[in-house]
Amino acid sequence: MAGVLLLHGLSSHPVLTLGPLPRALRGAGYTLAQPALPGHGTRPEDLRGVRWGDWYRAALEAYRALPKPKGVVGLSMGALLAAMLAAEEEASFLVALAPALALKNPLAGLAPYLHPLIPKAPPTRSVSDPARRKKSPNYPWIPTSAVAELIRLQKATDPLLPKVKAPALVVQALGDTTVSPKGVRRFYERLGSERKDLMAYESEHDLLLDLRAEEVARDVTLWIQGVLPP
Repeated sequence: MAGVLLLHGLSSHPVLTLGPLPRALRGAGYTLAQPALPGHGTRPEDLRGVRWGDWYRAALEAYRALPKPKGVVGLSMGALLAAMLAAEEEASFLVALAPALALKNPLAGLAPYLHPLIPKAPPTRSVSDPARRKKSPNYPWIPTSAVAELIRLQKATDPLLPKVKAPALVVQALGDTTVSPKGVRRFYERLGSERKDLMAYESEHDLLLDLRAEEVARDVTLWIQGVLPP
């Protein structure tokens, strides 16, 4: 049975932010791993002092524990970690949901310098539907030091993208107010995969929590079935 690693984003809930996708993949017959990356699934304060390498090591451990063949799916920050895994491990596929290679907030790049002065960053809008947004399982704020680690992760991921050779799917949220569409395009264009596909949905950043969540989960599952049957 093929394995799939699912990686959440920065300040995201390790399981709930992935919405209907885990259920769809299990229903299709895949073995899943959904690790809680360090500092997540508890309280925002626990992200302080965590480095991006800690997130990557946790993702790598979970990936290596899955049966072969296997692939990786990542959301936002998790998409960057997924790309690193696909570049450095023998992944059968990569799915990158709203990859956070560049952020829309022009001040985000200053986080490595500002976090001692501004210790807390507000959450992103993330979900367009007001009713769904109220039920968001993500952290209500983010330590600025964690945003600084995301910036460092972006810089570490970018040069590895041409090394990704596995079939790849990049999914863009057209209403995304968190990540830059230019960053999503750069992520896609720099992938070294012979087969790479791009899908786009009218959605906010958290595609699997917003109004098109079921559709996104279905389409991603069908794509994975096409490149790696369970």
